[in-house]
Amino acid sequence: MYNRKILLLPLLISLMFFHARVTHAQSSSSEVYVATLANQPIMPPTKDYLIGALHRAEANNAQCFIVQMDTPGGDGESMRDIAQAFLLSTIPVVVYVTPEGARAASAGAIIALSANLIAMTPGTNIGASHPVMEGGGNLPSDIRKKVTNDMAAFVRNLAEKRGKNPKLSEEFVIKSISLTANEAYQRKLADILSPTLSDLLRQLNGRKVDTYSGAKTMQTLNAKVVNIPLSPWQAALLFLFNPNVALILGAIAFYGIITEISHPGAIFPGVAGAIALVLSLYALAALNANIAGVALLLLAAVLFVIDVYAVTHGVLTIGGIICFVTGSLMLFNGSPEGMSPSLSVIITLALVSALFSVVVLGSALRLRRRPAGSGPETLIGKFANARTDINPKGRVFVDGSYWSAENAGEDAIKSGDRVKVVSREGLTLRVIKSL
Repeated sequence: MYNRKILLLPLLISLMFFHARVTHAQSSSSEVYVATLANQPIMPPTKDYLIGALHRAEANNAQCFIVQMDTPGGDGESMRDIAQAFLLSTIPVVVYVTPEGARAASAGAIIALSANLIAMTPGTNIGASHPVMEGGGNLPSDIRKKVTNDMAAFVRNLAEKRGKNPKLSEEFVIKSISLTANEAYQRKLADILSPTLSDLLRQLNGRKVDTYSGAKTMQTLNAKVVNIPLSPWQAALLFLFNPNVALILGAIAFYGIITEISHPGAIFPGVAGAIALVLSLYALAALNANIAGVALLLLAAVLFVIDVYAVTHGVLTIGGIICFVTGSLMLFNGSPEGMSPSLSVIITLALVSALFSVVVLGSALRLRRRPAGSGPETLIGKFANARTDINPKGRVFVDGSYWSAENAGEDAIKSGDRVKVVSREGLTLRVIKSL
């Protein structure tokens, strides 16, 4: 019996040692998780990305979660959700404003204040968080003070929670100040100045911070860096929630729908235009577009179309260009820097849209006004190939072009059948099956 206990002793010691190693590994991994905002606005997809990445880092008991930040700001509600998630984090959270030339502006500055530590690369800046009205412009005077005071109180709470200067922090909101990296460090708003991520990990090593689950000491010197990229869906939404993209989609919708109206039966332009219109409206809604700007864009489209039919010698087209440019600028008036469309994109789209209306609608109008016996009338009596079933309508290819067609005979016409053109009604050819 005694000998059996002696034999079991090494096994018990080995099991205890193995259990201690497993427990240590579970309590503290040697990984640092990194998410990156590369000149991206704070939007719902950004919120989902950062909070999802943080939860992944927490699930793996990472040494810390680092957000490499370069943002012009953005949506206030998304900002509050991100800040709350950082406050409730069970692991240390570090906002690192990088690379050189980057900024944590507006909502980005407030998110930085919610992190345990703020690190900045020399040559970056932080601040300018004065609230503006969603969709652009300054808030109405009757609610401006209320919203500003609410945001200032939120910022003071964050600063007090993270051991920053509350008075200095609220000036981001009240006075819209912005600090360089050196100024922020000297005034003890930024905790670390670091030119590179590897240097930041060196400086974080051994630092102790208070998290929601208690005090944590970071061991980051030889930690493995795990970069968490945007998911394809999040990247697609952020691409869509771009003022330039929203305008381009709106222009594509205009081109497609007008082409379908002027050339009935083309199908593809109409479908592409409808899809572009839905995506554009979705992006404009997410960006809180100014309704007056939308109205001016619609007016521009109407003026472009009317000018083709009315004898105004281009006066309405010039008015349409002015409405398009003005409306595009108003769409995101007052939005944070980086959330406004490019002036070059606006002017280019205005000129292209005007030219498109003149060329496409003008050609369709001239086609309708051609006298009998010329132009498409010469197609009467010609033979063609049906490219779709014509039951009773479809498409044919004749004289080098596709045409909408209508079955004028009693025999069914299938795709590939030879047909004869017997008459024309507008842009539709009436055909019969050729035997």
